[in-house]
Amino acid sequence: MTLSITTSYAESWRYNIMVTLAMLDRRGEQVGYHSAEESPLPVGSQSSEAPEGFVRRREIKIEFEQCDKVRFYIYVLPNSLPEDTTLAGVETTFPLQVKLTDSSGETILSEKLAVNRFGGCGKEYIKELN
Repeated sequence: MTLSITTSYAESWRYNIMVTLAMLDRRGEQVGYHSAEESPLPVGSQSSEAPEGFVRRREIKIEFEQCDKVRFYIYVLPNSLPEDTTLAGVETTFPLQVKLTDSSGETILSEKLAVNRFGGCGKEYIKELN
């Protein structure tokens, strides 16, 4: 099974993405755990330029074994606020694609999450797999 988080937002380098994933059995007991993090810059950097070598399309993948239920959290934290902090005529969110697939590649969950450009976001997912 695979959980993937992707974005092609041009200024996604301004955000650190962290994911934690708990695998649960039928009774709700945790039987496995995975986490991943991608941090282009430390929080509080206040950088006005993308780090050298930054690739616009970002993807975090977690591959995990079959289980009965999965609970995962996605945290998107700004490391540098956008240059333009006025809201007039400015998009206030950017998309983050969340996708969960089984071992055959069939999509179990697909959602576009709107991330607040000025505050980031955090979201919990709980999904029955059987």
